[in-house]
Amino acid sequence: MSLLILALPPGLPGPAPSYAWATSVDGRRPSDHGEAAAALLPPAGRGVEVVAVAPAACLSWHRVALPRGIGPRSPRLRATLAGLLEEQLLDEPEQLHFALAPDVTAGSTAWVAVCRRDWLAAHLQALDAAQRPVARIVPELAPGAGAPQLIVTGEPEHPQLLLAGASAQALPLHAGTRALLQASAGDDWVQAPVQAEPAVAALAESWLGQAPQLISPAERRLQACASAWDLAQGELARSGAARRSRRLGAAWRSFWHTPAWRPARWGLGLLLAVQLV
Repeated sequence: MSLLILALPPGLPGPAPSYAWATSVDGRRPSDHGEAAAALLPPAGRGVEVVAVAPAACLSWHRVALPRGIGPRSPRLRATLAGLLEEQLLDEPEQLHFALAPDVTAGSTAWVAVCRRDWLAAHLQALDAAQRPVARIVPELAPGAGAPQLIVTGEPEHPQLLLAGASAQALPLHAGTRALLQASAGDDWVQAPVQAEPAVAALAESWLGQAPQLISPAERRLQACASAWDLAQGELARSGAARRSRRLGAAWRSFWHTPAWRPARWGLGLLLAVQLV
């Protein structure tokens, strides 16, 4: 099963004029990419898993301690998260969508991703109508326990700095960002590895003082698909068929392209050859 990866554009709710897309056969490297209106995207028939990537600029991240008895499947989860985060949110909770980190258990401390519900729902509806139903929604960037990493994206007129590591932030690339980096990452950001998209690679080198590793937008979005996160939760959860398709697709790509499964692939090939003989 192959991947069709769609970048959800930031902005106001409503149909997007176009979506940046990429495809991958093995889940490890892009096979093609482009940009098209929803109805003109590559087909998403049998054997294709559609994954949407939510841009870092549209997400905020919050750390919460879940009360005992409140977990991912609790009917009171949304109300509980809204109460825990009320002082930190810029919009009314009714306007927002909440997604818990994967593998969270009741009573534990967890990351929560927050975004505009109408924005996300509008894109899901538009892609459903265009026969490209999304099976999973992953964040472009998510917080983790790793060392800080800097990623410069966008166009020279509007460059953006993504800060990955213990936090996940999307910042405009200008002079004031240095003070924010110092406050959030201390001196670690000076030694942090830097990646940059080709369009802003020269700008990244000038601003950060080191040559970045080049990475294409399609490669970045494919890397995001490897995350265990799925923002399609609660009222925006995808259907059971979509979840089963996602699990089968991941297992299929792992079997055919992961080195650990090479002996099994050889064994299957030999078995088929014996049967033909």
